[in-house]
Amino acid sequence: MSTGGFFSSDLYTLYNVVQNTQILFPKELILSTLREYFAKDSKYHYVKDEWGFPKTPDHTDLPPNAGYNDDETTRIYIGQENRFDIPFYPAVLVRHSSSSFIPISFNEENECIQYGYRLYVDGYGQQYNLQVPLGFIFAGSWDLGFEIDVLTEGPQDRATIVEAICMLFRIMREPMTRSGLFIKDIKTTGESSELYQNDFIFKQTISLDCRGEYRRIIPVENIIEAITLCIEFGQIDNPASPPDPNLQINYSFDLTDAILQAQPI
Repeated sequence: MSTGGFFSSDLYTLYNVVQNTQILFPKELILSTLREYFAKDSKYHYVKDEWGFPKTPDHTDLPPNAGYNDDETTRIYIGQENRFDIPFYPAVLVRHSSSSFIPISFNEENECIQYGYRLYVDGYGQQYNLQVPLGFIFAGSWDLGFEIDVLTEGPQDRATIVEAICMLFRIMREPMTRSGLFIKDIKTTGESSELYQNDFIFKQTISLDCRGEYRRIIPVENIIEAITLCIEFGQIDNPASPPDPNLQINYSFDLTDAILQAQPI
């Protein structure tokens, strides 16, 4: 599975957000899963154009069977909204319906630390692969809702596409969980139809109840490398008295030494 969307803002980088499965990514994940699924079908064959959008050219000179055995046109529209004033049927439209924050702990997991390994080489050429802290972790989760509207020109196509989509998300539940979106429940609404340009459009909606999560990692790897202590001796009761230059203690406490002492090799 692949997604074509990305978060085009610097805010996640500035605030060290490494993951947020809330709206943009899960919607793109659902769309890409549907498109890859129907691209393998012969009847409802999905075809994308050179820009990645559903391929919906002018059908004036196209034969009626175009798109079944070739890639001249898509036989099903899969997207967020119709791109043009003239809709394309059958259509599968994905939209985000709701999201709510679900804490996984009182402190957002801020007591958790992500560790990594750093290679140290001393003056004798000995190498040590030590475990060091990389960052503080803050995490939480989202309860998400997505709705998939299926619009067709016939009731048989509506029932077939709705069934196929429901079965798809049962088949792809584990791969989507590994991608960061857990599908808790799949529900369908009742069938309906509405009049559009002297013809009926048949509609049914599929609801996906999902769970996503967010994660921030505040880097601390290079914040503290060493602590230097300097003690000067002088006349305590007189702050204006200069310190004795011959009585001074300097001590440097290096992070590497502390790790070597705390962790046996």
